[in-house]
Amino acid sequence: MKSFLTTLTCTLVSTLTFAQAAPSAPPSGEAGKTAQAREDVYVAAFNHQDLKALGALYAEDVQFTTDDGAVISGRTAVIDGLTKYFAKNKGVKLEVEIESARLLTPEVLAEKGLSTLVSSQGNPDTTRFAITYVKKGDQWLIAQIDESAPPVADAAAQALSELGWMVGSWKDDAPGATIETKVAFTKNGHFLRRSFSVTREGAKTIDGTELVGYDPVAGHLRSWIFDSEGGFGESVWRQEGNKWLSSVKATGPDGGQSTAQHVITRVDDNKYTWESLNRTHNGEVLPNLDRVNVVRVP
Repeated sequence: MKSFLTTLTCTLVSTLTFAQAAPSAPPSGEAGKTAQAREDVYVAAFNHQDLKALGALYAEDVQFTTDDGAVISGRTAVIDGLTKYFAKNKGVKLEVEIESARLLTPEVLAEKGLSTLVSSQGNPDTTRFAITYVKKGDQWLIAQIDESAPPVADAAAQALSELGWMVGSWKDDAPGATIETKVAFTKNGHFLRRSFSVTREGAKTIDGTELVGYDPVAGHLRSWIFDSEGGFGESVWRQEGNKWLSSVKATGPDGGQSTAQHVITRVDDNKYTWESLNRTHNGEVLPNLDRVNVVRVP
């Protein structure tokens, strides 16, 4: 469960554009223009951590319902929460994209979209929201906010965007072998396909495909790999700074069982290193494979 303020601030803005998704057009017409204007004011106040300006955007009796059903009532409770949040989160930023907006009456505006809160370290937190504004005099105030979990597709695209730099063609300098890899996103950006070819002196070429995708239940990336010899495997991915650790369990065409931990370290957009550690085959410990450089092929 997200903290109240993380949830609240996410709910008041819309999602960042993911690396694989084109930004949607803002809603048109009077409702769209009004909603966009209100969001622009809110984001400016939030990014300046201007609590007075933020407080002026809420109705006194605002109701906020989180995705787990908790209800926070009143402007005072909202601003108190924001005050505590800003004290702990310097440099947090918001961006806006609105999915829909319509006037229910001349004094009531309904808005829906996705929202993202981005920390100073660049970590995004996304949720879906619905906001109801009421017009008091000449001011539109936030009267109600309801949130729900973000769509799985968005979570997948966001997680995979961290590997967007890998798209392209690559070549290893592994001793005794030529290894070529081509990486591309599948349609809609929900999987990353890595096609590889391994050629060793005096042996036939082995081809293979690895699909990297987001597991919404476990909340992390995982991959499935298949080679032309009949072998297959599965990996769990996790990120540590500029490193990606892939814990592999594989089955060979003869039924042999292997495990390893592959380490991919990004050097820059045109180079990374690869190494294989903690290797076993049918329970027997194998030596580690030395680190090799992998460079982008123009």
